[in-house]
Amino acid sequence: MAIFGKKHDESEEIQLFESTENEKTFFFANQKTLVRIDDHFIRIARQNTISNALLQGLDGEKSILLSKITAYQLKEPGKTVGYLQLIFPGSLESKGGVFDAVKDENTITFNKEDKAKILEIKNAIEKALINN
Repeated sequence: MAIFGKKHDESEEIQLFESTENEKTFFFANQKTLVRIDDHFIRIARQNTISNALLQGLDGEKSILLSKITAYQLKEPGKTVGYLQLIFPGSLESKGGVFDAVKDENTITFNKEDKAKILEIKNAIEKALINN
């Protein structure tokens, strides 16, 4: 018996990051970043690694309403990583190139092998921009 009543039943555990209807999930292994996108939100979560903690902090999952995104900036990967930066009211657009982008919590960094995933995310963002 637990201190305050019934013993906690792990089978009834509440999941904070459950999948939603029509959700697509993209994992960027080199950056240890998970991006989930559905009809309404784009969600960015970074795994707890030393580099992620130093660059973006340990913020859990960030959810951005697709209808609030006003623009994006896309940089092709080359000698450095590529990035897709999301811009919306209240966000701060970094103008310092890739070195500022990797520190931005509203930016998804990616390598050449992840270009197909980024293209799919970009297309979903553009569709939301057009519909709004």
